[in-house]
Amino acid sequence: MSKAKTRATWVVWFIIAAVFLPLIYLADPPKNDTLSSVLTVCIVFMITALFSFRVQGTDIIVLQGIGLSAFLIFGLFVEAVMTQFGILVYLLSQRLSKNDLYRIPINSIMFLAVSVSAAGAYYGLGGKTESIAHVLLSFNLIPVIGFYMAGYLVNELVLYSFRRWLLKTPGNNKWFDMDMIWEAGVTFLMMPLGIAFYFMYSTRGIDGMFIIAIPMVALSIIIRLINTSQDLIKFLQRVNHLGQKLTEELSVDHVVDLLFSKIPEMLPADYLYIISYRYPEKPKVIRLYRKFDSENFVPFRQEADISFDVYRQGRAMIGIRNQDMYPFLYALSNGRAKSFLSVPMMYHGQVIGVLTMASHLNKAYTKTYRIGMEIVGDFLAIALENARTFEIQKKESERDPLTDLFNYRYLMNALDHLYNDLSLSTFSVTMMDIDDFKAVNDTYGHQNGNAVLVGVANRLRSTVGDKGIIARYGGEEFTVLLPDMDRNICFAVAESIRQSVATEPFMIYIENEHRYKQIHITISIGLSTARDDASGPAELINNADHAMYNGAKRKGKNRVARYVQITAK
Repeated sequence: MSKAKTRATWVVWFIIAAVFLPLIYLADPPKNDTLSSVLTVCIVFMITALFSFRVQGTDIIVLQGIGLSAFLIFGLFVEAVMTQFGILVYLLSQRLSKNDLYRIPINSIMFLAVSVSAAGAYYGLGGKTESIAHVLLSFNLIPVIGFYMAGYLVNELVLYSFRRWLLKTPGNNKWFDMDMIWEAGVTFLMMPLGIAFYFMYSTRGIDGMFIIAIPMVALSIIIRLINTSQDLIKFLQRVNHLGQKLTEELSVDHVVDLLFSKIPEMLPADYLYIISYRYPEKPKVIRLYRKFDSENFVPFRQEADISFDVYRQGRAMIGIRNQDMYPFLYALSNGRAKSFLSVPMMYHGQVIGVLTMASHLNKAYTKTYRIGMEIVGDFLAIALENARTFEIQKKESERDPLTDLFNYRYLMNALDHLYNDLSLSTFSVTMMDIDDFKAVNDTYGHQNGNAVLVGVANRLRSTVGDKGIIARYGGEEFTVLLPDMDRNICFAVAESIRQSVATEPFMIYIENEHRYKQIHITISIGLSTARDDASGPAELINNADHAMYNGAKRKGKNRVARYVQITAK
């Protein structure tokens, strides 16, 4: 909610409290009960508020039930004040952040409206607050039902208005939803509880109220622990599902993409980043996520980040408030992060990285989140190492180790793919061979020969770019596969390749003279175009090779030749 709306809400709350509480006192002053009784019931209210629990996303606060007994015993004013204290205790127990403090005046106004409307309905339906002489059958249930129904409807109306006009949340402005059904069920269950409180007080006094209050609070604690365990189980199930998905990915980028898309859905995460410690002396940021766009670049320094402490200690760390913020995270969030969770990524007993998340909320990360994210960190470490291993093996199987160009296997697979793609009408292949390469090896040695091969590969990359697939065919032979290029365009590309090699000299090192020397290298190129020149990959390569030797090598080298079909007459 905006700051202007927040300030307006506090002002409205102050005016309503200052006006309506004195009016309520005059309309229905406290009954003649001792101060000790009032304080005792008030303490029961606050203890009850502390032990709320959640079912299907709905907060269940048992003071909704004992509100009836407080109203019947002490009157509307005392019940309203006790409810206000109870709600305040409940909200403070929820660890509200500074941005969520608007919930205090909103809930105060809402429950004040609930108290007044419920009491009005009770009196309007003929209800009395005098002693009933301990006779259960004389108790009129119609005013009690009206008490709860009026409170329920006003509660829903205020919530609906708040969501629609103040928060303006598109997903929460329906009048009827599942939360409304659950709250109706809770209201129905609170009714016998409120009646029981009142009768126990009427028959046994304060001791009678505690007979119900103590087991009720104990039951709330048990249900809360059960809910906490269920939340942990559900969260760990999501963690396990995410872990399985991570380990199925065989690309480092895909692993990180999946992680960064799922983590903000599982827990509060306004900031998320991974620091790699595979090389401890040179840690680096693998990926960084900010929920809100920001252009400020913060250079990473390991001594300024929590990840360094997590790496050294090998255990997760949770921090809250500004004084716990490390300089890197503080600068990254412009001081907005209020809590963080950082977990190690363990692989074979070693920390190979650190996963850190931070939130604008105070105390956003619980023990449940820490346990789950430690498991995610281990899954992430395994997934990244598996993906790196796969990428290395894939690269080794597809790349020439000297030039880092694609190899013969990759080239032939690419050609098969092009021939199988019937939507592709034309593509070309160029075969090229370094002229007089044996003389280079014999004169300057194989190490300089390798240097020339690498130099030619670099010229091919700079000339072809992303227009084609460059491969080392074998020895001093190279191949360029050019999709969507006919023989004329292919010839132009081949000519630019030839010129890039021939016009600029290559540097070699003369070891016995301890000096560098420039030498000139040329290449001969032959080209063949599918689907006109060949019906398959092998024939296409052979035709380009034939054009290179017969049309370029034998006619003086350092030239480009096309394959020409000879048709018999």
